[in-house]
Amino acid sequence: MFKKLLNRKHIKTTFIIGFFAASAFIWLCVIIYNHYNVSTDDAYVNAHVVHIAPRIAGQVARVAVSNNQYVHKGQLLFQLDPIPYLVALEKAKAQYTINQAAYQNALLKEKRTDVLAKKSFASSQDNDNAETALQTAAASVQLAKSALNEATLNLGWTNIVAPTSGWVTNMSTRAGDNVVASQPLFALISDESFWLDANFKETQIQNIRAGQRADIQLDMYPGVNFDGIVQSISGGTGTVFSLLPPQNATGNWVKITQRVPVKIQFTHPTNQYPLRIGASASVNVKLGT
Repeated sequence: MFKKLLNRKHIKTTFIIGFFAASAFIWLCVIIYNHYNVSTDDAYVNAHVVHIAPRIAGQVARVAVSNNQYVHKGQLLFQLDPIPYLVALEKAKAQYTINQAAYQNALLKEKRTDVLAKKSFASSQDNDNAETALQTAAASVQLAKSALNEATLNLGWTNIVAPTSGWVTNMSTRAGDNVVASQPLFALISDESFWLDANFKETQIQNIRAGQRADIQLDMYPGVNFDGIVQSISGGTGTVFSLLPPQNATGNWVKITQRVPVKIQFTHPTNQYPLRIGASASVNVKLGT
């Protein structure tokens, strides 16, 4: 009986020692891991978004793409009615031709007047008037040339093309719509570069540096790992740039750990798992790399 109790006590003691040893080992592993890694699940996918707006006003003649369509750089997005701009171009061409003719006439007249003035058959005032008329005609030619160039540009701008490859989004433009210059009509999400805006606690960023490698997981693709690299660290916390930044000078405030945005570039995005801006993500930065 005594031997049984002794064995039970020995087993219990061994169990307790093992439990504390395992706990200490796990605790040590966590400390080592946290020394070389820092993580956050407050991260979101981002990319460059280009707002598409016409440079000139007009009526939409046709729309060449649809919402959420992938387009290539230089591909036609939509076209404005070119007829008013064709008319303006023809008018500018005619005005340029007229001014060129006026210039040639003023040039010939100035030459004749100069010859006559040297022979005293024309006064100095006549000569001055001819030179002034020539200068005025030359300036008119330059103005007409500028107007012709502008009309040519405007006609070309009736075709609105994609400034970058990517996905059309928020498209609601239709043929027949009247649009004004510089008014954004829809957006284009560029596929040239994707990154994470990862918001780390201010207590976590002490050892984060540009160039460190990162492991990324997206909520939309469970079990899929993406590679990333730290590109930059914001110069301020996220709340500083909010519409109404906190004012802590009143004396009535609660200290809250702030978060600092860190930009983490995707290094090997793949078409198999397309990235979408705003998607939630978790990221682990490897401090030792």
